[in-house]
Amino acid sequence: MKAFIHILFFVSFFLCSCCNTSEREIERAISNFVQASLPETWTYEPIAYSVIDSAISKVEDTKQYQEYVKAQAQLDSAFIHDEATSYYNEKKDLESKFTPHCIGKKIIHAYLCSTDFGDSLFINTYIVGADGDITKSNATSVYVSSPDSIRMESTKKQLKQFLDEAVTL
Repeated sequence: MKAFIHILFFVSFFLCSCCNTSEREIERAISNFVQASLPETWTYEPIAYSVIDSAISKVEDTKQYQEYVKAQAQLDSAFIHDEATSYYNEKKDLESKFTPHCIGKKIIHAYLCSTDFGDSLFINTYIVGADGDITKSNATSVYVSSPDSIRMESTKKQLKQFLDEAVTL
């Protein structure tokens, strides 16, 4: 019996350690993901990663909610008020019954790219699921006329602080 408890403990420990992806592993996976998605002529330079926070589901991301929005918009554009109101009520009912849940970990990554069109600063939000899959959302880029200013340590620290605050909103 005692041996069984020890085996059970070690199996549980092993499974838990496999499911918990470390911060460094997540950053490495994102870096590899970004580099694999860039054109060959672009260069990639990581600047900052935010803290990692829980990613919570939203009713707006569900397929059913999106179908209601699409149907309501079509009816609104055709001025069919009664049916559009029905979809509006269905959306509100879905919102009231929706229970948010954890869908993974959220992290924001800022990086510089030397592109064919000049240097750009990219700020992307990633969701990392329990299985380690990465989903990218809310990608933003800004042309940078002086990329060396972003490479300065004081700017990197300010950008990191900004990302940390943004990810926890």
